[in-house]
Amino acid sequence: MSEKSPDKRKHIIRTAMELFSVKGSSATSMQEIAEHCGMSKGSLYLHFKSKVELEISIYNHCYQMLQEHLIEVDQETGLSPKESLRKQIEVLLSLVLELREFLLMQFREWVTYGKKNFEPQCVKDNNLMLLSWAQTKLVRVYGPEIAPYAADLTLFLQGSFGSYIRLLFDPRINISIQMMSEHLMFALDQLSDGFLHKRPLPLFSAEMLEWAHEGIEALASNRHPLQVIKSMKNRARDLSLSPERKEEIHDSLHILEQEIVELQPRRVILQGMLRNLENIPELDEEFKELEAAMLLHTNFRQGPVTHG
Repeated sequence: MSEKSPDKRKHIIRTAMELFSVKGSSATSMQEIAEHCGMSKGSLYLHFKSKVELEISIYNHCYQMLQEHLIEVDQETGLSPKESLRKQIEVLLSLVLELREFLLMQFREWVTYGKKNFEPQCVKDNNLMLLSWAQTKLVRVYGPEIAPYAADLTLFLQGSFGSYIRLLFDPRINISIQMMSEHLMFALDQLSDGFLHKRPLPLFSAEMLEWAHEGIEALASNRHPLQVIKSMKNRARDLSLSPERKEEIHDSLHILEQEIVELQPRRVILQGMLRNLENIPELDEEFKELEAAMLLHTNFRQGPVTHG
């Protein structure tokens, strides 16, 4: 086996997962991982330049396992689209159960050390891929007539998975994965029948579902909009802009500051002030954080803040 072979990388990933499951990634050093792999720390760094890179590789490894299992079911002959989906739900829940100790420790660390790394980009990308896959699969199961409701069904499916996963994480609860998958398929059947019979207006579109998922990123910010505004004010003072433009930025931030604390913030004011803060490269990162934080803190009162 060569020094940088795929098998050695996979061995490192699996070893790190075992250690992370027991101690957490924060308390596990690269030296310790190297020792358990029977190699030097220098050799470990030939495969992974940092622990962050190793952690990202672990997430990708988990999603790759899931994708391989889903494809295996798709390739089985004699299964109807509905039987295939039920079996794939069972496969997904089985993999979560297999990875339970690792995932539980990750959640504990997110709670203990904050949520700045709540959802790495690779996790977001893979979850969006799963959302797209689910919508396509649901149309295949229930036919093209369900397409307008595919995002609604996907949202229900995603929420149900979250609830079922919490049950799997609790060792006191003993419900078989087969029963869970059958129960979920029954609920999907009833919901899809109701949509097709009653024909209500869809609640979500595919684009809105993607936005709702990406909106989780706002939760990763520990800062309230007012904190972001204060930071932007401080940074704006040092920008190489004309005095007039600096004053415009300061006034826009000040108006946002006043409007956000109102009982019912006026969307037109929020939108207008956000437009004034667009396209300032030096403030772009904080502008995105402010936009996301405002969605989180004002959406429950007056709907999403959009601009442009």
